[in-house]
Parts: sequence; C-alpha cells; structure tokens
Amino acid sequence: MTNKIIGKITSIFPKDINTDDIIPAWTLQESTDRSYFEKYAFDNYDKDFVFRCKKDENNIIVAGKNFGCGSSREQAVYTLQENNIKAIIALSYPDIFYRNCLNNGLPAIIVDDITEYKIKQKIIIDFDNKIVQFDGKKYKIKNPPEDIKSFSLGGKLGKTRSHLGALLSQKQPRRLESDWQNSLKPSKNQTIVEKIISDHVGRPVFPGEKLDLPIDILFFNEVIGQPAIQDFKNKFSDVFAKYNKRVKVFDPKRIFFIPDHTVPSSSVAVSEGIDLMEKFSREQGTKCYKEGDGIEHVVLIEDGYIVPGEIVLGTDSHTDTNGALNTLAFGVGTSDATYAMSTGFIYDFEIPKTIRFNLKGKFKKGVYGKDLILYLIGKLGVDGASKKIIEFGGPGLKNISLEQRITIANMGVEMGARTAIFEPDEELEKYLKNKNKFPYKFYYPDKDCLYEKVVDIDLSSLEPCVAFPHKQGNITFVSQMDLYMKKSQKSKSMDFVPVESLKITDAFLGACTNGRYEDFIEAAKIIKGKKVHRNVNFVVIPASRKVYNRLMKDGILQIFADAGANIESSNCGPCFGKHMGVVGRGAQMISSSNRNYIGRMGSREARIFLASPVTVTAAAVAGEIVDPRKYL
Repeated sequence: MTNKIIGKITSIFPKDINTDDIIPAWTLQESTDRSYFEKYAFDNYDKDFVFRCKKDENNIIVAGKNFGCGSSREQAVYTLQENNIKAIIALSYPDIFYRNCLNNGLPAIIVDDITEYKIKQKIIIDFDNKIVQFDGKKYKIKNPPEDIKSFSLGGKLGKTRSHLGALLSQKQPRRLESDWQNSLKPSKNQTIVEKIISDHVGRPVFPGEKLDLPIDILFFNEVIGQPAIQDFKNKFSDVFAKYNKRVKVFDPKRIFFIPDHTVPSSSVAVSEGIDLMEKFSREQGTKCYKEGDGIEHVVLIEDGYIVPGEIVLGTDSHTDTNGALNTLAFGVGTSDATYAMSTGFIYDFEIPKTIRFNLKGKFKKGVYGKDLILYLIGKLGVDGASKKIIEFGGPGLKNISLEQRITIANMGVEMGARTAIFEPDEELEKYLKNKNKFPYKFYYPDKDCLYEKVVDIDLSSLEPCVAFPHKQGNITFVSQMDLYMKKSQKSKSMDFVPVESLKITDAFLGACTNGRYEDFIEAAKIIKGKKVHRNVNFVVIPASRKVYNRLMKDGILQIFADAGANIESSNCGPCFGKHMGVVGRGAQMISSSNRNYIGRMGSREARIFLASPVTVTAAAVAGEIVDPRKYL
C-alpha cells in the first residue's frame, strides 16, 4: 500500500490529450511486453517526452481536462508507467482511461485548478490526507475516497480474485438470466439505462450509485485478445486450482473473439496473437470469428448476438455502437475485460447521468446519421458528454434507418460519452425478427425522468458536415468550409491545425462507423459512371463479409471497381494507421471513420478530415472536399 507519492513535474499538457497522443495505435499488437511501449510514448505528440522522463525516477504529469480520451487501449497506461510516471494530476479524465488507471495502480488525481503547477516543481501526493502539496501550499484531491484507496492499493485484482473464489465455491452464484428482468417499481422515474441496470441487479438504481454489474456479452478483438488471455491464465489459474476447477470463462456462449483490426495479418506478432485467440476459443468453447468475417461492432449485430436490454462489454471504445439496438454497451480496457472473462462482472461501475437528444423532422437530401453525430460533437465538444449516457429518441427517430442509428451510436464516445443508447421502435423490432440469438426486452424511458439536460434537434436544419484535423470537434457545415479553412490558418493549436487547401490525396470509405450496406448504396449514387480523381487513392472496405458479398451480388462493388477504387476484404483498414492505406507526409485524407487525431492514420504530418460516405466519395471523384449534394 502506498500512502504518499513524491515526484517532480516533468510534463504539462493541455486539455483533450488522447490515447493516440500517448501511444500510437500501430504499436499495440507488436508486443504483450509492457516495456516494449516505453520508447513510443507520445511519439506523435511530444518527441522529447521519453528523454525528459529518463532524467528522473519519479515523474509526474499535469494536464487539463479530458486527459486520456479516445481509445480503450490500456497500453496508454503501461507506457506511462514504463516511463516512471508515478501519477497524473489533471482536471478530468474520460471513464475508460480512468478505470484503466485504477486497475493498474497509476494514480489519476483530479484537482480543481492547474494554473499554479510548473515544470520541475516537487510534488507530494498524500493519500491519507487527500491533498496535493507543493511550494508550501495544499490542494484538495477531488477523487472519490474509494478510488483514492484503490490507487493506494494498486488496483482491483484482489477483489476480483476473491469474488471468483466465492463463485467457484458456490457461495455467491451469478444471477440467473430469468432473474435479471424483473418487474420493478422504483420510487422515481427512470431513464433507459437506469431501467436496464435495475433489472440486472434486481433493485431500482439511480445515477451516482456504484455497484458490481453483471454482464451478458463480452467480446475481444485481436489487439486486446492476446494480452487478455495471457492475463486471464496468469492471474486466475491458481484460484481455479484451489477449488479443483478447470480454468474456464464465465459463459462460453456469451464470449466472442473477433480478429478485425489488422487482417489479413501485417506481422508475425499479429498472426501469433490471432493464433492464440483461435486456440483459446477451441479450449473454452467460445466463438472465434475468421479473419475477414468483419469488424466486431458489425458482425455481432448482424448475427443476432446483440439484443435489447443486454449489458455488453467490448475491448474497444466504439462498443457503444451496439446502443443503437437499445443495448447498454461500452468499451473497457484489458484488465476490466480480463476480470469480466473470469466472473462475468464489471466492478465498481458508477451509474452515469443521461443527456437526452429529442429528434424531430427528417434529414434533407444528402444528409445522414454521420452528419448528425458530427454536428452534435461540434455543438457539445469532445468532452461535452463526459462520463454521461447519451439517449436518443423523439418523433424524428422514425425517419432514421437502423444502420444510420448504428453510425450515430458509434461516435457517442467521441463527445466523451460513456455510451449511447436509442429508444426501441418498429424498425428495431423488424430487424430483430428471426435473427435474435437471445431473448430480449424493449426498454423505454419514463415520462418526466430526470436527465442531466435535454437537447432538441431539428433534423431538417442540418447539412453535410466535415471535421477538420486534428479533432472530431472541429466541425463545419460543408457550405462554410472556405471560411472554416481561413479560421484554421490563424490557429496555433495542435488540435486545430492550419489547412491551406481542400484538395485531397486519399479517401477512405469503411470502418465500424460507415462500412455498412446502406453506406455503400448511398456512396454508389455519387460515383456511378464516374472515375476516381487521378490524384486520389480511394480505399473502400465493406465492414463485414456479409456486407461484401451482398454488395458484390448486387453489382455495387463493380461500380466502385469500374471507377478505380481499391476494394479490400473486410477489416478496420487504415482507420488506426496499421495497414491497408497508411498515409505519408503531406497527405490529406477524407475518411468515413471516427477519429482524425494527429498521426491516427499514418504520418503525424498528414491531415485527416471526417465526413459521411457520400461526402467522402464526392471528394474522391472531385479531388477535393466538395458539397456532395451537387452529385445527387
């Protein structure tokens, strides 16, 4: 147990430092050895970081709001610890990164103000008295007391091992599925998520409560699958042995392994990670998809494993995609996923407050779900829904297809939300017919339930949107792009960099955000009978094998092939800068994916724009970002 940390401030960062800034995505699958990540810390953002950390053994980071936003990658925590970072002091953190810090014993200290912190200051973090001291001054630590205790104890592993022992000895059996969906009469009206959790734990719950939450579905991609399997065996095999039990996941029928990020494999390390997932799945009786079957956030929905009312964990921040199906789904890091694999629980889960989006009207021609979510991120900011649930409903919902809802839910995390969730309706019921693998129940919000705030959106007021580099919140309507480009040229921020031209060198249609059948159908309307611009490399990747085969059967892929696009098998592609279209210095790419961080899709010198599939495709034809409506 650690009662006090004494160190020196070696780095001070602004707000919204993301996990891609902390550790580049391309490194993640190359090793399960935590020390491997040390030399790549802040490789795209701060080239001197590693050098500064080598000067001291007890380094402390200070940062603004939202430190660690973005991916669920726990490697972001490892790389800090390997560089002798003993604590982070910041104004706020997104939920996934904060939990990853808790699980690994890296103190992520919350304070009210950072203006008086300076480089080389000696800092004392006193857990017993819950204060930070420097220059003879004392400042209160704002973390909840139980989190401060977890930091001092080094994480939640001990609690998980104890709970697993209780489960194995049958002193504390998991709740039966039939017990999870009870008829409850809470004292106050509830949101959708509050109702789902209440039915799972057997009592009414409300925001702010912390509890150990039973889950229904857990899935892994090949980025996290390998280290999670290794940790599962290393950390829990002795507990199973103690009770003379075989090492076994909590429910083989509800755990899935999905190689999707880097398939076909780009390295020996990636291949060996996929091999391990396949072997482990055979041993455990879980389902492991084949390479090329598709992206995790697509195939489980397609195959009926995601149903309303479930609680779903995935080792990717875009697990919130599944919320389009009236499901509580969110991303977790390696440790939370490993613990859940053993017991079927996520521990010390705090029930979030909910922001409600009431939708009315319908989209005009050329406007889609991607434009709506980009608009909302621009309106609220990348931390505008931090640690909150965003709930979508209202009369306008009937005018948004299920595939468009999936796109909207996918990017909820890009405004800091814990997850997104949609009201159910006839469209969802029609989709689930004869598809669902598990029983389900629709959940609706109560009238007059308590929301953090309510935002009314008139869908007819929107037009195509574009996100400028290097942040998803740099949003402009397509009609205002020239003015926004001029605004960027005056910026001094690394998050909003100068853009000198709207010409592009690369375009990408695909990813878990916009690689579905409907996305390609709409994009095909743009490119049919035309050619990809001679200066543009246009990569298109259907998000699953089923989507690919349907598009091929219907002749849609032929339209893209005739136009000169590069069509690849189903995978995440260039979205996270690993393979199949990594961009170099001087590139300007427009992408239908969900993140445009510095260095996200290749060189840190590249510029990445985000837009809908039709806007991406129109740019691929024109050679520059244009209003797609002139092609429709």
